[in-house]
Amino acid sequence: MKHKQKIGMIVLAIAVLVAASGLLAINALSAQPLSSNLAVKKLEPIKAVATADTAAVIKDETVDIQKLKERIPKTYEQAEALVMPIRSRFLMYTNDLRHIMWGTFGASHFVGVDNQGKRAWGIYYQGIFAGFYDGEFFWGKYSNGYWKAQNLFDLPQSYGRYTIAPLIVTTTTTP
Repeated sequence: MKHKQKIGMIVLAIAVLVAASGLLAINALSAQPLSSNLAVKKLEPIKAVATADTAAVIKDETVDIQKLKERIPKTYEQAEALVMPIRSRFLMYTNDLRHIMWGTFGASHFVGVDNQGKRAWGIYYQGIFAGFYDGEFFWGKYSNGYWKAQNLFDLPQSYGRYTIAPLIVTTTTTP
């Protein structure tokens, strides 16, 4: 049994080292400041099922912050109901690993909780995400495992990485 625990610890240490080495990579997004009228390149959503309301927010290659705010559910519970059934899970963290958030997403909506116990909810589509973090509005961009946001984690600007995973479904087999 101790041998299995040692192997598990080694595998965990390797995973942490791989994740940390990814944090050291130069992030081109972090060198550019965000603005409220930022031009956005069209990106594929991450396993998103686009809704007509969300698609209407992002048009003409620019971000309309006011329209983003209008599309976000008013409460965490409303957003959670829109995510159901849970499609996938996410884990996102800042470059300095001070802020870590995990949660679920689907149907262009997400809900999450961070390592400080604060809740976040919102929408995502075509490389843009926006929502409320502990009741305060934030928005940002995501692409290829990287994200950058304004007013997330009570910071004027933050950036980091994210990873997603499908929901694990257990099945049984009969011999």
